[in-house]
Amino acid sequence: MAEVLITLGIIGIVAAMTLPSVINNIKNKQHEARFKKAYSVLYQAVLQMGNENPALWQTYCGNGQYDSDYSFINDFSKQFKVLKLQMSYTQSLKDIGYKQQNFYRSQSGKLVFNPDSHDNGAFITEDGMIVFSSGCWWDDGLDFVVDTNGHRGPNKFGYDVFYFQISKNNQLLPSSINETFSNVGSQKAGGCAFDGNVGGIPVNDNGSACSRFALMDRFPSDESKSYWKNLPPP
Repeated sequence: MAEVLITLGIIGIVAAMTLPSVINNIKNKQHEARFKKAYSVLYQAVLQMGNENPALWQTYCGNGQYDSDYSFINDFSKQFKVLKLQMSYTQSLKDIGYKQQNFYRSQSGKLVFNPDSHDNGAFITEDGMIVFSSGCWWDDGLDFVVDTNGHRGPNKFGYDVFYFQISKNNQLLPSSINETFSNVGSQKAGGCAFDGNVGGIPVNDNGSACSRFALMDRFPSDESKSYWKNLPPP
């Protein structure tokens, strides 16, 4: 009887040690599947929208415009089956049904991501994906943010939230490092640092370049490793 109890105890200890890793791996696979599905849908939407309008950036961002009339998010939503369209200021995520006000940066914990990244309207699709317009921040990209699983969480860049750009030639691109960040430290880290070490400089946009690494399936600090297999617990 004692031997059985000892064996069960050992099994319990091993299970307690390995279970968190197993659960994290399952969640990472779910994040990966949702990201790939979202990217495919977004790619087709941008392609279709670009076929109808060969100059998307010029339409929404040219001549010093900032998409202040929410025209991009309105037109982009027409490429999807939409449950809700929010053509208003969406800097607070609570305005479109989230429990919290902000997205979080890629490093561990709940450090707030730059709220300016999602303030130009949003829409929710039938499958729960949420797309936010970031407006016209840079000279060569029309920016938007996608939350691949909507309200369910972790609502964190690099996991279920990703930053994209539509370039001047209507290509869907991951966030561009050189255009997104102004300081050298941020550029070296690529704005996707899960340990929070972004060139030794605090960066509100830490996580916005994770879309690039997610697409390549390369981990930022070691590109010989898989992005999705090495995502740490959020």
